[in-house]
Amino acid sequence: MRYILTTLLSIALLIAGYQGLKLSKLAQEQKEYKEVLAELNKINYGLFNMQLWKDKAMDIFEDRLQHFAISPQAYVELEKELSFYIKQLYNEYIASGKLVNQFVDEAERDGKLTPMFAQIIKDNVGGQLKDMGIESNIPILAKTLTEEIKANEPRIKDYLRESLKDMLFVDEQKVQDRRMPIFLNFGHQTIEDTNEDLRNRVITLEKEINGLIKIVYLILLVIVGLSLIFYSFLQPKISISLITAASIVLLLLGVTMPMIDIDARLNDFRMDLVGNEVSFDEQYLYYQSKSILEVTETLIQGRGIDLKIVGILILLFSIVVPFVKLVLSSLFLYSRKLANSKVAKAVIYHLGKWSMADVFVVAMFMAYIGFYGIVTAQLGDIGRNQTGYAVETLNYSRLSPGALFFTTYSILSIITGVLIKYWEKNQNKPEVRS
Repeated sequence: MRYILTTLLSIALLIAGYQGLKLSKLAQEQKEYKEVLAELNKINYGLFNMQLWKDKAMDIFEDRLQHFAISPQAYVELEKELSFYIKQLYNEYIASGKLVNQFVDEAERDGKLTPMFAQIIKDNVGGQLKDMGIESNIPILAKTLTEEIKANEPRIKDYLRESLKDMLFVDEQKVQDRRMPIFLNFGHQTIEDTNEDLRNRVITLEKEINGLIKIVYLILLVIVGLSLIFYSFLQPKISISLITAASIVLLLLGVTMPMIDIDARLNDFRMDLVGNEVSFDEQYLYYQSKSILEVTETLIQGRGIDLKIVGILILLFSIVVPFVKLVLSSLFLYSRKLANSKVAKAVIYHLGKWSMADVFVVAMFMAYIGFYGIVTAQLGDIGRNQTGYAVETLNYSRLSPGALFFTTYSILSIITGVLIKYWEKNQNKPEVRS
C-alpha cells in the first residue's frame, strides 16, 4: 500500500511539474501581450502626441464647417459694400474718362491711332459711356455678384479647410504610424483591431492560467498534505523527498513567473476646447511586470557596479542557495557520505538560513503595498484636478502568480528544514545509546 501511495504521489508530482512548465510558458506569453498593449497605448501616443492633437483640431474644424453658413445680414452688407466699391470704380475710371484716355493714349503710342483720331475718340466716347446708363445698373451688378458668391458658399468651406490644413500640416508629409510593424505582426492595419485582438488573447490566457494555477497549486498542496499526514506510513525519507520535490516546483514557478504587476492608466481624458469635447481613450502611464529572474538579469546588466552587486546577491540568496539547499536536502536523506559531510550540513542548516526567502517575501509584499499606495495617491491627485479637464484614472497594480508560489515555497522550505533536522536527530539516537 505504501508503494502504491508513493507511486501515485510521484505521478501527481510529475503532472504538477508538467502543468507548471505549461503554466510558466502561458504566463510569459500573456506578459508579452500585456507589454505590447502597454507599448501600443502608452501616453506618448495619446495625450502627448502632437499629431493626434492636430487631427483632433481638424475634427473640430470639420464639425464647425458642417454648420458653417453666412448669415443673410452678412450678404446684405456684402451687397452694399460691392455696390459702393463698384460705384467708386465707375466714378474713377469711367465717369472721369480716365479709362478711355488711358486706352487711347496707349493705342496712340503704339502707332495704332493718329493724334487726330485719338482726340476725336476722347471727345466723344466718354460722353457716350455716360449715356449708356452704367451707373444705374451698379446695384443690379452688385446684387448679381452677391448671388454668385452665395451660390459658391460650399467652395468657401473648401478654401477654409485647405487653408487650415496648410497651417497645421505645413511642410509635413504623411508619416506612417511607428506602431505599424506591431499591427502587421498581429495581422492588422489599425490600432483598434490590434488592441481588440491583444485584449482577447490576454483574457483567454487569463482564464487558462487561472485554471492551471488552481490545478498545480491543489496538486502540490495535496502531495504535501498527504506526505505530512502519512509521514510515518510512507517513511520519513519518502515524505520529506516528496515535500522537497514539491518545494522545488514551487521555487521554480516562483522565480520564473511575474511577481508584481505595476499598472497605472488614464482610463479616460476629456476637456472642452472651443465648445467641443476632446477625449482620449485608455492610455498607459506605466506598466512593468517582472519575475525574480528577470529583475536579477536587469540588475546584473545595469551599468552601475552597485546594481550588479545587488543583482548577484538576489541571484545568490533567492535562487541559487534555496535551490542548492533543496537538492542537498533530498540527497542528504539517502547518502551517508553527505549525511556526515560538514559542508552539506552547513549548507542545509546554516547557509540555508541566509537564503532569506522569508525576508524576500516580506520585502516583496512591502514593495507591493508601497507601489500600490504611491500609484493610487498619484493617480488620485491627477483625477482630483481643478483645471477644467476630466480625468478617470485606474490602478491595475496587483500581485502576480509568482508571489503565491514563492511565498508557499518559503513556508515549505521552513517545514522541510524542520523535518530533516527531526529525521537526523532520530537517526542519531541509536548511535548515542550504543
